[in-house]
Amino acid sequence: MQFDYKTFHIDCRARHDEDGHYVARARITVPAVGGGRITTHDSGDIDSFVNESDAISCAKAWAIEWCDENWD
Repeated sequence: MQFDYKTFHIDCRARHDEDGHYVARARITVPAVGGGRITTHDSGDIDSFVNESDAISCAKAWAIEWCDENWD
């Protein structure tokens, strides 16, 4: 699931692990400001779920919270 939130672009994914669970992950892209570089922030593994949609929902909530805390 990809979407834009405030000035960020967010890509939420669920990685299927060897135990059969889905692991929530998010990548947040921060746009370049004033000629600077585009930067990204990867969540790493957030939490695991039996259901893929639950993992993606978790990643989305995590990413929105991260953006709210780090938005200038």
